[in-house]
Order: sequence, then structure tokens, then C-alpha cells
Amino acid sequence: MELAIRSPGGGVQQTQSDPSPQSQSASARANNKLGRLNSYTEIIRDTPAGGAIATAIPGGDTRILVVPDYVTTVFKDQTSWDMFSTFLFTNEQGTSLPHNTLAAITPQIAHTNPAIREMCCAVGAAVGAFTAPHVIGEAAEKAQQLSLMYYNRTIRAVRASGTGLQSLLQVAHVAVIFMVYDMMRGDMKAATLHFDHASRLLITYFGKRCEQEQVSLSDLKLDALESAMFDMFQRLSTYSWPLELGINGDDRPDFKGGKRCWGRHRYEIYNMPTSFRDLDEALRWWDVTQHHISHHLFDDAAVVDPESKAAWEKAFTVLDNWHRAFVLLYRSTEDYQYEYPHRYVTACIFEALYTECLASLHLQLNADTKVLPDARPIWREIIRTTRRMQQELKETIDWNVMDNMVVKALVIVLFKCRDAEVRKDVKVVLEEAVAWYGQSCLAAVMLGIMTMKAHQIPIQMKNIERAVGWHLTSIGCGPGVISIG
Repeated sequence: MELAIRSPGGGVQQTQSDPSPQSQSASARANNKLGRLNSYTEIIRDTPAGGAIATAIPGGDTRILVVPDYVTTVFKDQTSWDMFSTFLFTNEQGTSLPHNTLAAITPQIAHTNPAIREMCCAVGAAVGAFTAPHVIGEAAEKAQQLSLMYYNRTIRAVRASGTGLQSLLQVAHVAVIFMVYDMMRGDMKAATLHFDHASRLLITYFGKRCEQEQVSLSDLKLDALESAMFDMFQRLSTYSWPLELGINGDDRPDFKGGKRCWGRHRYEIYNMPTSFRDLDEALRWWDVTQHHISHHLFDDAAVVDPESKAAWEKAFTVLDNWHRAFVLLYRSTEDYQYEYPHRYVTACIFEALYTECLASLHLQLNADTKVLPDARPIWREIIRTTRRMQQELKETIDWNVMDNMVVKALVIVLFKCRDAEVRKDVKVVLEEAVAWYGQSCLAAVMLGIMTMKAHQIPIQMKNIERAVGWHLTSIGCGPGVISIG
């Protein structure tokens, strides 16, 4: 799940994104004029019928109509709709980072699932309580009380959901949003409890599904929610969770959320394709690769003997196999970087994660290694591309879209890279964003954190930093380095 960052100034940004932006035709690329379609903002898109769909920009009127309509049958009152609208706004992803499918489908499921809907409202209310610097004092307390009201409504809805097989999956989904809420307010103990509970529910759920269908997990046909939940929990059980991003240059403490092997596998490493068809598939197999190295080649409970090269050779081979399958896709995005810069940024992020992991394995195998793979040229490429995107689009998109399309990609660079010159280049792009959009954008928050000591950072800004860190974890861009032993 994504984590809420800020509340909108008004209105709601409700995404109607193309689930496969990588699959557009050559003719579409040729006819895609900057300022008309803005394909990598998803602001305006042509429909098959010849019309256009526009993504709503904050600032519109989102009041529930007096005349009864669909919204009034789903939401009890105006406040519930407002909080859900805030959740939608903060759940927007953009297309420059790897795609979080679970976050994308959650608003749709919320329309028919009361527990999901109430918890989304709780997160929307928590935005004002925990991450809005301008909401203080009595207003912040009221926002927190409102979020707790929806929190309690969610618990009642979960208790009423029954004990059937589908209820297991639905309750596990609710637990993910509970984790989002607890991560936002910094309660790691509660977040871990929800994670452990959801993990047990999913293990039971998939076990029963396999029994019903009399097939193995690898042969089980999954729907969109099942697949998204499986991928998410494999990711969360492989990587540590960053609590702070080290935006100001300080150390980056990680939280070992729940590193474990479920013992069942949806994707076997030897079934990895020789070439990935799109960036979503590359992300899925990147997770599988990391999971395999962490759980099957190196056991955390054992000490890996550097003199025994077998496990290390297998680790490097698995990593190389992933990169061989990815390289053609990477080169393709490079060729079309001016038509689809958002795809190129995502591919560069994957390439940097691979380089980072490769360097880490070399260093753990031989601490005296003098020459290591260097990701800095890739980080600079991300900075160059995002700056061009910002300069071309700043007059045509709103600040929140710029946050998702440009700033979050730069946050990854700040999180991953400690090189002073690289960070200086990031600062230039952030300053340009603030000059255009003002202090309300995420760039202003990141600039502020960059210039503060840890003890000077306000609690709301720390919550925002942790929120972004959780988002990076949820899309596979967290620590990204397998630590042996």
C-alpha cells in the first residue's frame, strides 16, 4: 500500500490510469504531443471511442450532491466522502516509479467492502492528524479523533465479515491498511502485529485454495487482488523497512519487519523468463531474485564461509540471470526516453538497484575489494531526466502530480546515494520545483529536511519522511541490498 503524504487543498485526484503504459503502439508514440496528451502524467488520455478522459486535479467541488446518487449510497455523510477523497488523493502513484498494484485496486474494492472503505477513511483523516504541518493544536486533535472513529468502525466491520475463505483474504487486505495507518503515526509494534496477522491469514488462505483446486501454488490461478497481495507480502518479508531515508545525510535506520520464507513459492527462480516483457514483470522477478538469494542461498541463522564459493557463485549467477532478462527492456526505454521519460526513470531505478546489490555482494564476499560497480552515473541520469520532465511539464500539471512524477524519484536518489555532488544536483531540481509550486509541494519538505539536524526536524516532517520510505518499500525500492548473515 501507498502511504498518505499530505491532504489536498480541495477536490480529489482520482486516477484512471492505463494498467499497461508500456504497451502503447508506435503510432501512439508518434502522435503523442507534449501538452496535449502528456502521456507520462496521465492527465488527459484518448479513449477508444475517440473521446478523452481527464484525471481530476485538486480544486474541484467534491461535495456530495443533494440529489441521491451512487456516492450517497456508499458513504454515510459528507465527512466520510471527504476523508475517502483525501485517501484517493494521497494514494495517487504517478508512473515514474514501479507500480504498486495493491494500492491501485484498493479504492475500487472499497466501494463494495465496508471494512476497506472505513479504513481508507481512517487513513484520510490521519493525513491531517500526522502529516499536515499546518494542522496543529485542536484541529490536529480533532483529526486524530476522527481517524480513530473510522479505525473503530473498521474493527466492527471486520468482525461482521464472517469466517469464510474469502474473508481471510479480505481481512488480510484490511490489515495492510492498518499497517499504513500505524506506520504513519510511527507505531512499529502495532504495524508488525498487523503484518504478522496478515501473513498467517494469507498462508492459510493460499493453503486452502490449493487444497480446493488440488494444485500447487505455482499452478494456482490468481485474480488481481490475490496476485497483488502475494507479491506485496513476499516483498515485505524479504526487505527491511526504512524508518528514515537519511535525507539530511544522517544514518538510515532500518526496521526488520518480518524477514521470513513462507515455504511456498508462486514463482520458481528457474522459471525466470529470458527476457521481461514489461517493467511490472521485471519488478516481480526482481523480488523473486532477492527472495531467493536471501532465503535459499544464504540462511540468516548460519554464518556463510567466504572460503566456500559455491553459494556466492550461485548468488551472482541468479543476479546475472535477472539482469540479462532485463537489459533489452532497459535499452528499449533508453531509446524512447524522450517519448516516455517516465518509463526510462523506472528502468534506471531497476538498473541502479541491480548495481547496488551487485556491489553489496562483492563487498560482503571480499571486504578488501577496491573497485566496485558504481551506481552514481545511473543516479545522475535519473536527475537529468526528471529535471527535463519538470521543465517541460511545470506549466501543464499540478504540484501533486509533479511530486509523484519527479520528486519521489529524486527522493530515491537521496535515499540511496551519499555522494555530495549527486545530492547537490538533486537539490537544484528540488529548488526549481519549490520556485514554481511554492512551499506546499513535497520538494519543499525534502529541501527542509536536507538542511536540518535530526533533532530539528518537526514531527510532521518526520512522519512524511517515514511515509515516503514506506512507499518505497511497498514498490520494491527500499534498502534493496541483501545483507548476508
